[in-house]
Amino acid sequence: MRERLAKAVALFTGVLVVGGAFLFGAFQRTSPDVAVAGPADARAVEERVQPADTLVEMGRRVYEEQDCALCHSIAGEGSPRSPLDGVGDRLDAEELRLWVVDPQAVSPGVRKPAYDDLPEDEVEAVVAYLQSLTNSNR
Repeated sequence: MRERLAKAVALFTGVLVVGGAFLFGAFQRTSPDVAVAGPADARAVEERVQPADTLVEMGRRVYEEQDCALCHSIAGEGSPRSPLDGVGDRLDAEELRLWVVDPQAVSPGVRKPAYDDLPEDEVEAVVAYLQSLTNSNR
């Protein structure tokens, strides 16, 4: 009798686990394309699932992800030691790029890390974001 009850409980538990996994997978899927797309198609699928972000918005996200506010501030948010307000009026795109990827080339001895390991699209996005920080946008 105990053996039969143990087998029934084990079978019931197995059915619950498999059913729960199936339901979890069904609710986690955002699009049918995501389930069949390979890694090479991930960006194209993401663009179909979500609206495309502008380059400036992407740059703002990279700024936040890299914790740039630990050393810089924008509109009073972040560290006041190096404000970036109006930087788009003062520096052109190439100067901003150098400050991001090779600050020593701009100002030898400066205590700023080089973000030369960022992917090129993220560097472009940060430059676009910094260019958008003009005094006319206040």
